[in-house]
Amino acid sequence: MDHSHMDHGGMHMPSDGPKCNMNMLFTWDTTDLCIIFPQWHIYSTFSLFISLIGVIVLTAGYEFVREMSRRYEASSAEYTNKLPSEDDDERERSSLLWAGKSAGEAEKKQKIIKAAFYAVQVFYSFFIM
Repeated sequence: MDHSHMDHGGMHMPSDGPKCNMNMLFTWDTTDLCIIFPQWHIYSTFSLFISLIGVIVLTAGYEFVREMSRRYEASSAEYTNKLPSEDDDERERSSLLWAGKSAGEAEKKQKIIKAAFYAVQVFYSFFIM
């Protein structure tokens, strides 16, 4: 089959755009530097400065999540200690103050919330790594 009469001279492949240079080692070279993903590309000194601020904000956000997790664990431990255990006699558990609440039920809810905090922390740490 002869395709010599077809004109493909005007066709050109689109460029992939700027290439990302993500060095894992310390370097002063900011040429084609990408942070986290290719869309976060450094083009100038100003964009480098804004990206530095962005990384600081991301890291501060991670520390905020860690602190909230610690505070939740402390307050939930205090709350659980105030609840009657499942081994208490029926008279203490049936009081109006603790109606329907026990340490076992509270622990289940707290474990789910702690697991959610942990999942957010792990995702966040892999994201900023």
